[in-house]
Amino acid sequence: MTVKNPQFEINLRVNENPRSSGFGKYYPKAVEKKTISLRGLTKHMEEHHSIYGRDVIEGVITKMAGCITELISQGNPVKIDGLGTFVPTVESVKDGISKEDILNGKWNASLYVKAIHIRFRPEGAGEDDITSRNFKDQCALTTYGVEEKVDLTPEETDLEKKEFIKRVTPLDGWIKDQKKSN
Repeated sequence: MTVKNPQFEINLRVNENPRSSGFGKYYPKAVEKKTISLRGLTKHMEEHHSIYGRDVIEGVITKMAGCITELISQGNPVKIDGLGTFVPTVESVKDGISKEDILNGKWNASLYVKAIHIRFRPEGAGEDDITSRNFKDQCALTTYGVEEKVDLTPEETDLEKKEFIKRVTPLDGWIKDQKKSN
């Protein structure tokens, strides 16, 4: 059975960019958990009372991934109902192509195309609407803690040699620490 309103954990992170209007303010950041592998996804699907075993589900998804890649490489967007559409997009070189170069036959796609990206557009209709604002309503948001960058080498002045770690302090403890230090 699908979990209704799954937990979606948020940490708060301070904006450390002094040129930003949001400098010093805290902003939500998704807690990124363990990436689920294909095997993990198929096991999860099997546990949702699928009539198919993990081996069949894995085979279908593996074949689907290869076919989606092939179709996108041919310029075809691929829509998976209830999920969304995978769309190929082109990233061009910064300066683009002049009309003169095109007219003089200097057009060469490999020179002007920097990259091909695969973009994902979530389903946006009816009960399958998982666009960003509607998807938020399907999740139970919880704030876990405050994420801070900790300088492990405060005596080092060369930014290239500085070392940092990320520390997450549970919100209640962080609030207590802040109140004590003020």
